[in-house]
Amino acid sequence: MTDAQRFRDLYEECHPRVLAYATSLVGRQVGEDITSETFTVAWRRMRDIPAQPLPWLLGVARNLTRELRRRDGRQYALAVAEAQRVITSGVQANAATGTATPAPTAATATPWKLRLPMGETVSTEFWDVASTGAKDAWAVGRRTDGDEGAAPVVKHWNGSRWADVAPASSFVADIADFGARSAWLTSFDWDPAGNAYEARLERWTGSGWQKVSLPAAPGGGQVQPWDITGTGPDDVWVTAEAVTGEVSVPLLYHWDGGGWTVREVPTPADHPTGWVANHAVATGRDSVYVLGKTNDPQAPEATMAVRWSGGRWQSLPALPVDETNAAGADGAGRLWISGWAPGDRHAVLSRWTGTAWATEKLPAGVTEHSEMSTVSGIAGVPGTKGVFAAGTAGCASDPVMCGIVVSRDLR
Repeated sequence: MTDAQRFRDLYEECHPRVLAYATSLVGRQVGEDITSETFTVAWRRMRDIPAQPLPWLLGVARNLTRELRRRDGRQYALAVAEAQRVITSGVQANAATGTATPAPTAATATPWKLRLPMGETVSTEFWDVASTGAKDAWAVGRRTDGDEGAAPVVKHWNGSRWADVAPASSFVADIADFGARSAWLTSFDWDPAGNAYEARLERWTGSGWQKVSLPAAPGGGQVQPWDITGTGPDDVWVTAEAVTGEVSVPLLYHWDGGGWTVREVPTPADHPTGWVANHAVATGRDSVYVLGKTNDPQAPEATMAVRWSGGRWQSLPALPVDETNAAGADGAGRLWISGWAPGDRHAVLSRWTGTAWATEKLPAGVTEHSEMSTVSGIAGVPGTKGVFAAGTAGCASDPVMCGIVVSRDLR
């Protein structure tokens, strides 16, 4: 059989599954581009494809998605979309018992109330949400068609209705909420002159979004914000990278309510293209964890984890995953991360004990019907030691694309 014949058979057999997986990560429009690129790679590397090609193809699609996230700064952790999937399909599992039950349908999920922004007349996708209470919530995403084409969407919930609040930039990525006059988001615009995206930070003033200029990097370079965390309006942390050519230097900025301070994040070793700090988790005032990786176009060569404790940096041991896909704190303020362990297609969850990483697998109810799994969001439950994690995995009806929510230390 010629390579052309093998490729045709491969395409016919695997294209629907690869498209479904890519769509679950980044939405239909971008998912089609990722799928096309995946099969372009497959054609160039036909002799490298194993006898069971689907896991290999999904791995290529996963790496291409990583590169997309790194390149344009958007974090497609589709928190709202995951919640929708859990209501309509998938598996709901408890990490403590390992049991799993079908996720409740919209008709029977009485504890859930529909709070998604309504009134949209064109296709819209949301990929991040933040809230400080029942009368203060934000959702960000984009409209993907209509007369105006793709356009950013930022909506605010005041307890009774959703309101459109236009951002200052053409694209929005992540949002964090610390109170009525202290929401922050990362955004970016296309710079035609530089033929690149210009990333920036924006702050909600109570009446509109205001572009925020971060102080210059200590060693120079173009500053591009990544992640936002904090404990309140006067304790906001932003990770960023200072880019000079192809080299990135990770930075940690702190807003104390009146001004900024900036520090370079220590890295484990030198790397030709530098490092990026793409996750930050504040577990208290003057306590923030920074997680990152080498600035590689595909899977990173190495990872990093450090903690700033207000007066010094503490280096953590090597991560038990090949890249941090999600990070958060549980209700007790303990750091959790998730990613894929080397050689494993299923996500694991790891907790920092203060001296070592304690790694746990997803419940068997999640993995037994699944070819692979991903955790894309972690959040604690205040007043408890509990934690939720959300993502995608397979289920009995589909080995790749079902939504999951797992919990730990909750009844």
